[in-house]
Amino acid sequence: MVSPVRSIVPKEHFHVQQLAPGVMLRRLHPGGMIGPNAETRNDIPGGQTWSEAVMLGTPEDDFIMCIPEIRMPPNQLYPLHWHDCWTAVALIEGKCTIGDWHMTTGDVFISAPSIEYGPLQAGPAGCRVLEIFADLALSPGGYSPEYRDHPTMQGGNHVFKPREGINQRNEGHSTLPVDGASGMWKTRLEPGWHWDLGDPDDPDRSIVKDMRLKPEEAVEPRTRDDWYAGLVLHGSMEIEGVTFERDDVLVVERGARVPRIISGPNGVQVLEHFRTSRAL
Repeated sequence: MVSPVRSIVPKEHFHVQQLAPGVMLRRLHPGGMIGPNAETRNDIPGGQTWSEAVMLGTPEDDFIMCIPEIRMPPNQLYPLHWHDCWTAVALIEGKCTIGDWHMTTGDVFISAPSIEYGPLQAGPAGCRVLEIFADLALSPGGYSPEYRDHPTMQGGNHVFKPREGINQRNEGHSTLPVDGASGMWKTRLEPGWHWDLGDPDDPDRSIVKDMRLKPEEAVEPRTRDDWYAGLVLHGSMEIEGVTFERDDVLVVERGARVPRIISGPNGVQVLEHFRTSRAL
């Protein structure tokens, strides 16, 4: 019998529009946390997710910053696991629990490389998260072999390997409290919020920021020296006569010049992603 698909990933982008050389509007698929066609409500044991990703970088680059946008069904549970790169989990819709932290919209969980955390459980109405990976090649991480038969793990290409080092603290446990645990942090989006995914002195570190503009506020044209993406969370902004609203992403390639940005009548909140500090 063929195992059911646990995660649906679209083969094509919903909408892409070039605004200037190396500057694009990328519109995420509609549907919110239930998915474009209510995919997260499909009756599949363990639940079915729907996800797409924004990639910052090219296959020829040393690394790619990856921003998966994941829509989870009600109460779906992923057991303790880890990623081998810096990881940020930003809750943008619904509710979610990581370890013992009951997150609400706007909360952000940060994990250092190879730190096992969890479990991650969606709320009673499901949730929608950004799972931001500083280095896509190191993102697979792993699950302990004890979870090999977990319902959510069936039908996927999950990596199972023994715990090592600090992660051995989780042996015999099904959850890890976040407070006081080395290698993980609780934080929250707010005006001016900034997080270095890496050593603050490392020019190759990835960075995530919360940018908020007042109504009709402008950002003058500028060149980005590395890949950049800005996801609109609230409000609107205009670039080259094109309006960006919630779930629209400004994607800028390395070396591209971004035209003038003007926020809408209610201002705008943009979650910014910088592949390295050179994109600042």
